[in-house]
Amino acid sequence: MDIQLYNITKHFGDVTANDGVSLDVRAGEVVALLGENGAGKSTLMKMLFGLYPPDDGAILIDGRETTIESPQKAMSLGIGMVFQQFNLVPALSVLDNLLLAYPKPPFWTFRRLFHTSPRKAVLTYLHELAPGLAPDTLVRDLSVGQRQLLELVKVLNLDAKVLILDEPTSVLPPQEAERLWGLIRKLAEAGRSVVLITHKMQDVMACAHRVVVMRAGRMVQTLTHEQCTESSLVSLMMGDSNQRSAIEVTPREAFANRPPRISIRDLDARHGAQSVEDIRLDIAPGEILGVAGVSGNGQHLLADALVGLTPLARGEVIIDGRVLQSASRTPSTSDRVSYIPEQPAVNAVAADLSLTTNVALSHFRSLRFFPAWTPEEQLTRKIIQRYQVRPDNPALAAGQLSGGNLQKLVVGRELEGDKDLVVAAYPTMGLDAGAAHDIYQALFAKAQEGAAILWISEDLDDLMSYAHRIAVLQGGRVSGIFDPRECDRLDIGRAMTGEHRPASTQQPPEQKPADSHARAVS
Repeated sequence: MDIQLYNITKHFGDVTANDGVSLDVRAGEVVALLGENGAGKSTLMKMLFGLYPPDDGAILIDGRETTIESPQKAMSLGIGMVFQQFNLVPALSVLDNLLLAYPKPPFWTFRRLFHTSPRKAVLTYLHELAPGLAPDTLVRDLSVGQRQLLELVKVLNLDAKVLILDEPTSVLPPQEAERLWGLIRKLAEAGRSVVLITHKMQDVMACAHRVVVMRAGRMVQTLTHEQCTESSLVSLMMGDSNQRSAIEVTPREAFANRPPRISIRDLDARHGAQSVEDIRLDIAPGEILGVAGVSGNGQHLLADALVGLTPLARGEVIIDGRVLQSASRTPSTSDRVSYIPEQPAVNAVAADLSLTTNVALSHFRSLRFFPAWTPEEQLTRKIIQRYQVRPDNPALAAGQLSGGNLQKLVVGRELEGDKDLVVAAYPTMGLDAGAAHDIYQALFAKAQEGAAILWISEDLDDLMSYAHRIAVLQGGRVSGIFDPRECDRLDIGRAMTGEHRPASTQQPPEQKPADSHARAVS
């Protein structure tokens, strides 16, 4: 099936999301749609999927102009889309979620119990993409990467001829991303078309036939795979005038002999099938402790336990000698502890409330019963401007922001004010290079102010570049703590898979001659 988008224009109030965009997608082709957050990539594809009507322009399918007024119409035409925000039922199992989305769902209490063909049909792609994922696992117990794969399987089960994937590898560890790339190549070889909305160069290089770069709602350039280089794509995405300075982190000497700001002692926590056990870590003021691990090894639970969202079964969390969390007391929170969760749309905002209200809720303890909203709106505008949140309207409902812009709003809110501890779980997930650069600068500036940073990430390159130490979680336990200057990716990879457990030191290591620990993003 061949698709042509001709002169597509879309406005949201005074904001022009797409301005005369034309794009064609041919059968058997993988097209990467590249651009910064707010470039208009997702909006363009949502019009193809029937979520928004275009204000101008036309959509042609196999040469015939077609009106796609709803997602149901799009799916009937063979067009499927996987979104950044998940549409799953947490209380149901993996299998049940797949059956709910199956084109011909079996009768719930009879056919599912006595006929195996629907079960086999819905699990085919699951076994290929996530071979270790048990169908009876509850969705609420899945990692964010596993949920992403489950959403993809739902669309693949629809037998769509055109698949639109919105940042599909943003939450996947390397081995799962490679499986996904292989599947995308197979789908293209079988004649299906894939549109890959992405900001990751690895996605482009792994499977794209063509790359279409968008900026500020317009099409900038189309390149073949052979014409693509990382530097040229970054320049096209960001514009030559958008150069960023190097990211710098606190030198190790700044906290070498200081007592720890954060002490995690013998921490155990459980939620559903997930658990973390015997976690012992110290983080000095100004230190950036990276946490690596294959998705689903306790990272999310550890973060929730540190900030009081999950009660401790054992142990305690101490800040500057004061107990913040303990197994013997009710979990508590503090305005000087910030949390950037891995799913901001689910865990960090009230979707129906305005951006101003969502920012104000982060310091609700100090709000008056009848708040003065002018200062709150001024703070929200400051965050919007600093992090380039689009649309830049403080009165807009948070649920109307794209995933990337919502991420930037939450990061900006959580990094406001003085902080003792910042727990950042995948803070740049789904963001383009420019937005990720800005967030890293703001996050690491908190360390320079004296905050302890616990930074959870699956991007080993970034962890190796910026973290002072890297703790690896495997099976809910710390399997190793590494100095990035004295190890390589293979050492960390072995600890991630449980192959090697090196001796570790809980305190920051003795100092060696300082390195700049800075890297420029152009």
